[in-house]
Amino acid sequence: MQKPDFGLAFLWSDFDVVIERLDLKISNLHCINKALRFKSSNVVCDLISYACLVHGMILMMHLIEIQVVDLFLRFAAVGQLGLLIAFFSRNITALSAANITVTLCVICYVLLTAPIGNSHYGGFRHVLLLFTDLTPFATVWYALGHLNPQFKLDRIPKWILTVVLLWLGWLVYFFLVLGGRGMFHDFNHALGVMLLCYVIYLCISEFNGDLDNERRNTRVMLVALCSLYMIGLVIFEFTLKSVRDSWQFSLVNSLMIFSAVFLVCAKEMFSRFEILAPQPLVAAQAHAEHNNQLSTAKVRQMLPGQTENLERLMAQGAFLETDLTVNNLARQLGLPAHQLRHLINQQLGFSNFSDFLNSYRIPWVCEQLADASKRHLPILTLALEAGYGSIAPFNRAFKTKMGLTPTEYRDQF
Repeated sequence: MQKPDFGLAFLWSDFDVVIERLDLKISNLHCINKALRFKSSNVVCDLISYACLVHGMILMMHLIEIQVVDLFLRFAAVGQLGLLIAFFSRNITALSAANITVTLCVICYVLLTAPIGNSHYGGFRHVLLLFTDLTPFATVWYALGHLNPQFKLDRIPKWILTVVLLWLGWLVYFFLVLGGRGMFHDFNHALGVMLLCYVIYLCISEFNGDLDNERRNTRVMLVALCSLYMIGLVIFEFTLKSVRDSWQFSLVNSLMIFSAVFLVCAKEMFSRFEILAPQPLVAAQAHAEHNNQLSTAKVRQMLPGQTENLERLMAQGAFLETDLTVNNLARQLGLPAHQLRHLINQQLGFSNFSDFLNSYRIPWVCEQLADASKRHLPILTLALEAGYGSIAPFNRAFKTKMGLTPTEYRDQF
């Protein structure tokens, strides 16, 4: 049987293996030979379709039954993640773009780590490898956007953005052109570990001051768990490669991915299914307003008079206490910490405890700066008396609220 050359010579070795393994009958071989000799415009398309079928059959021959289960879990997870991307794409914002990027990176990781030989991926493997290695960068973007409602890319110093863009451009060249071979691959893994550690630090450092219960209980925990999980996987790249390449690790990995993806999809999509009804924006706004009204009414019913008690305590100077936390303030009020968070968030409209404290501390400092009798006092002294542990967070908070530095504000008087 003469094999026509359509640039698909690399497929014919697999074709011969399949013919041998399947023990095709002579009559079938005669039909195939006759079809291949038929010169028409559809021959190339037929060959490509046949080659894809052959590759799929060969792949299934090399997989054990448990690995088929592994693939099923992975493809099911990819399908759910694809629906999640479609859900996020309904309203493109900076935050939804971060969600889409992280989801795309997870899809590429799921496909890249499937129990399939690298030769079956072809050049597409380089694309999967690129997005997999971009996961730590996407996770940082996702974490900053979800943990800080005021976060905007244009507020990042330009030199940091320049360095990040140059490095991302190098990674594109390194993986797509050079195939990801070289010492920079391991270096990028090490950099990824540091970035994910930074995400975990953000989650822990801002956890106590976060007044949004949903963000505390879902997004912060999700970012922390995903970061820990990705760090564990990157560690396997350095030390336990034999474990990483085993079918047991692959199966457990796919099962964890499928479970996590299912839970995330259930939260992000099913809990908001009513938003998919006609006039989604109106329905979403009405739904949000209804929930806010219920939450406010619930707080007022649970905590009668506690808002007045809180305001009275702050007027007495409780905010001047250094390192004041939600737990400390709750003890002074005789309230559970979670009720105080809910009170400040729903009744007073603050999403972060530090913003709540700044609403008292900054006006107090402004009074001291405007007092001519206290002009001799250093700004650092006033910052420490206001409850700040150092000058840096005070300067940032003052500039954000007043639009001036403390020195510029004092010079007005």
